[in-house]
Amino acid sequence: MLNNIIRVLHVQMGMNRAGIETMIMNYFRHMDRTKIMFDFAGYMRKKCDYDDEIIRLGGRIFYYPKYNVYNHWEFVKWWEDFFDTHPEYKIVHGHSEGTYAIYLKIAKKHGCITIAHSHSAYGIEMPTPKSIMFKLSSLRTRSISHYFFGCSKQALIDKFGKKIARDRNRSKVINNAINVQKFSFDNYRRNIIREKMGLRKRLLVIGTVGRMERPKNPFFILNILKNLNARGADFIFLWCGIGKEEKKIKKWVWKNKLQEKVKLLGQRGDIENILLAMDVFIMPSLWEGLSVACIEAQASGLPIIVSDSVSQECDITGNCKFLPCDNADQWCNEIVKTSYDHVRINTYTQIVNAGYDISVEAKKLTDIYTNIERKC
Repeated sequence: MLNNIIRVLHVQMGMNRAGIETMIMNYFRHMDRTKIMFDFAGYMRKKCDYDDEIIRLGGRIFYYPKYNVYNHWEFVKWWEDFFDTHPEYKIVHGHSEGTYAIYLKIAKKHGCITIAHSHSAYGIEMPTPKSIMFKLSSLRTRSISHYFFGCSKQALIDKFGKKIARDRNRSKVINNAINVQKFSFDNYRRNIIREKMGLRKRLLVIGTVGRMERPKNPFFILNILKNLNARGADFIFLWCGIGKEEKKIKKWVWKNKLQEKVKLLGQRGDIENILLAMDVFIMPSLWEGLSVACIEAQASGLPIIVSDSVSQECDITGNCKFLPCDNADQWCNEIVKTSYDHVRINTYTQIVNAGYDISVEAKKLTDIYTNIERKC
């Protein structure tokens, strides 16, 4: 039976704890690994958060050279040599978008079925040089890849164009599914967690989960917090994530003397507990594909205030309020209003019915891979 396992090679920078990586691991954990096995290729040689679990589940990890244009031929040679020595791969699933057109083309030449996966959609920043490059970088990929996956319809359109997004034989939305039961709202657990975290019953607990980098609009979050503090609001902000702007954010918190109100929690393996402790979840992103964290927050029964640049596909419970990211005062008003108006309930059935139960979606992806492999 082991010889009949389909080994899928996932190409990503590295498997640290972030949205794309968490989505891949959710599927890997729930996949029937007697049929499908995930292996990984990345350039991050420093040990990543999920590496031990990947090995424990039976996966393998390979390291390619980080592409920097100047090492183009070294990069090409590595992939050529890789597929020469690893004929067992019939499916290559690309998540590393910047070099799609290079490694997928080489994989295709070696007889692999290729998949290009879009995890991002551009919103309020269209058009800008970066967003234009985002589209241009996919043009060659459109003629190279056999299949196109996206976390949402908008992510497919923005990356690969409307024509491909409409082709049901070649393009598919792969939901950023989660373990719904793990994140489901439980008021008893919530009270215990808040007590352990030292959070008073009437304290307004706001939070977010995401990289401390520009797409997540972290400095707008700081404006919101500054505004709330100026109003004398009794709140605390729980911020899960790390990133390039972390030092600047820490400096801002100290400069504004908000150390007691802004808790930078870093990367966490217990996001379900942090979400239970919150009262309101905010996500003022400049762009998103379809955020795993947003799905998890909705599974926890939280009200979510989200940027209107994000596709409304993310609202699967009706608990999302969309606002423009041009007025921090408006966000403050909505946070306070929502904290009073929202009645938190268990949203398990809504999340499952919307197609975000990982146990169900993993079976669907197994079938997709199996059908693809038969065409090799």
